[in-house]
Amino acid sequence: MLFTGLNQEDIQNFILWSQARTKTYGPGEYIFQVGDRANFAYILLKGAVEVENLSPQGNRTLVITFTKPYSIFGEVYALLDQTFEYNAQAMEESLLLQIPRQALLDCLENEAQAPVGKNLVLLLAHKAHSLNQRLQIQSSKSLEEKILRDLVRREKDGVIVMKESRETWAQFLGIPRPSLSRELSRMQKEGLITIKGRKIILNI
Repeated sequence: MLFTGLNQEDIQNFILWSQARTKTYGPGEYIFQVGDRANFAYILLKGAVEVENLSPQGNRTLVITFTKPYSIFGEVYALLDQTFEYNAQAMEESLLLQIPRQALLDCLENEAQAPVGKNLVLLLAHKAHSLNQRLQIQSSKSLEEKILRDLVRREKDGVIVMKESRETWAQFLGIPRPSLSRELSRMQKEGLITIKGRKIILNI
């Protein structure tokens, strides 16, 4: 998170220094859309936000869902001063902190805001690593390999607790939902995995 290691006074000082402001978005309201200038980075304070990609044919692909407080998004486009290539939409009433793009740039050179600048660099590194993992998953040769790669990435002590829906998971993997369900059933029959509600146990 951008504010990791900071106390409330440090956070408040950054908000005042950066001239960040809060804004509430209603359910279904767009935070930004494709082609909008990235004037801000956004931190989720309350609610839930979906980021989606729409193909020229109008097909929707879910990119990521933010539900955890203090999740940050949009910072890459803001730092690069580029227009957004995705849509971000509030899934429910959501409170966001909007941080001006110039403040992100300035905190990298401002000694008083050095902790925020360090956290920003670490965030970018983690996102680059996560993107590399996703590319590896989606470039897998078979559907089984794609699913197993993703499960291994998520597992803890051999158990994966799926927080998203089957539909959302399929969109992340870049496959139709029925194909995912069929493959999971086959993998369970062959003993590769055990499915118990939202829990998936790896047997390999």
